[in-house]
Amino acid sequence: MAGRKSKYTINDLEKRKEKIWSVAQYIRLSQEDTDKDNEKIESNSITSQKLLLEEYIKEHKDLKSYDIYIDDGFTGTDFNRPSFQRLLEDMKKGNINCVLVKDLSRLGRNYIEVGNYIEQIFPLFNIRFIAINDSLDSFKNPSSTNTILVPFKNLINDEYARDTSIKIKTSLNGKKKKGEYVGAYAPYGYIKNPKDKHKLIVDKSVADIVKKIFYWNVEEGLGKIAICHKLNELGILNPTGHKRLELKQNYNNYGIQKNNYTWTPSTVRNILNNEVYCRKYCSRKKKNKKL
Repeated sequence: MAGRKSKYTINDLEKRKEKIWSVAQYIRLSQEDTDKDNEKIESNSITSQKLLLEEYIKEHKDLKSYDIYIDDGFTGTDFNRPSFQRLLEDMKKGNINCVLVKDLSRLGRNYIEVGNYIEQIFPLFNIRFIAINDSLDSFKNPSSTNTILVPFKNLINDEYARDTSIKIKTSLNGKKKKGEYVGAYAPYGYIKNPKDKHKLIVDKSVADIVKKIFYWNVEEGLGKIAICHKLNELGILNPTGHKRLELKQNYNNYGIQKNNYTWTPSTVRNILNNEVYCRKYCSRKKKNKKL
């Protein structure tokens, strides 16, 4: 069976022989990559990837770094990652023409999507793609992106992510059954116990705010919008702002980039519907619904 024809041709190589490439250094790390032994964690760490990519650029005079794009804590099965999306924007604007990664799994662990980027999207925008540890270079060795090993490695990365996801979910479900808290951040109104991150303790600085939200809703019958107006009039930090400014947490809410004060109906709804908060009020809300 004949091999697939490369989107990158020898003519392209001749035309770009003296070209200086504007490089996007892409780095990704997620829970699926830190679920194994310490050696695995270290080899995939942000620092390790950054050193490898920077050293590679130093060794190749035709490469010049444009920017570093880091998605720390994002799964490889989904390409809707902030820094990767920023990379795509720079690609469309013509700011970069080369994408450099440690290996294929850093680009992603979705078999179909990774193949689509390598075989269709990057060639469409004349992007040179380099995966150092997989010996892939779409410019210097165009055939390297079209061997049977590439889809085979992508498939392995996809299965690895799927297997790890199942193991993580099983582990988290086991912890939940034990009554342990497994979220990355404590809900508004609580903080994680410094002695045991799987246990929550009351955040006294905003405990009264949570109580007021339930009082206004249950006792006074106010709706989510009315409660938002009250909170906004009082100038109270919203949950995102509280995490950032008062708890000094490195917290990112990609739906709210700069707004630390404005409360929204969805935020209030999430609090009212979350049973973590309402041991006292949830039962009363349920009784009221029966009336």
